[in-house]
Amino acid sequence: MRIMKIFKNFFVDVMYGNKFTSAVRIVLGGMLLFAGGIKIYDPESFGGLIARYDILPRILAGYAAVLIPVLEMVIGLLLVVGYKVRASSLMAVFLMALFIVSIGLNLMRGRSFDCGCFDVRRIGLDINETISAWLVVRDSVFLVAFALLFSAERHLFSLENYCEKMRLKNPEQSKYR
Repeated sequence: MRIMKIFKNFFVDVMYGNKFTSAVRIVLGGMLLFAGGIKIYDPESFGGLIARYDILPRILAGYAAVLIPVLEMVIGLLLVVGYKVRASSLMAVFLMALFIVSIGLNLMRGRSFDCGCFDVRRIGLDINETISAWLVVRDSVFLVAFALLFSAERHLFSLENYCEKMRLKNPEQSKYR
């Protein structure tokens, strides 16, 4: 019974926004910054990877190869600094859903190739990132974590939280009077 109460209190704290949700926000934001930063250096190669998924017309793969890393980096930066957390986490949910569907469709087609998720070979790491059910599970966990960030009422250690504290300390200077 006591364990259930502890779990319930932790869950309520997480949904309100606590240090755990802040850590998740910063780690996921850093992950997106890293993933986008690695891909942005070689959009031609990344465009080839996108074309292998055979979802977009080939002519659009190059545009997606530029748009996706930039989007990942913008979302990641917003999450790390804690600005527009709800909007950026919602965009990340949609991005993860897109990745899950793309990988899942190619798994159903029986295809196997490098997913292009983090492209860690560029930094000398040899980690297998071949599309698989594991990547669908991993991205699903990320999707749930981004949904958690979207649901949280507040975000500690964030620019939003700092601005709210300043607004409450100086209500006469607030634009919301």
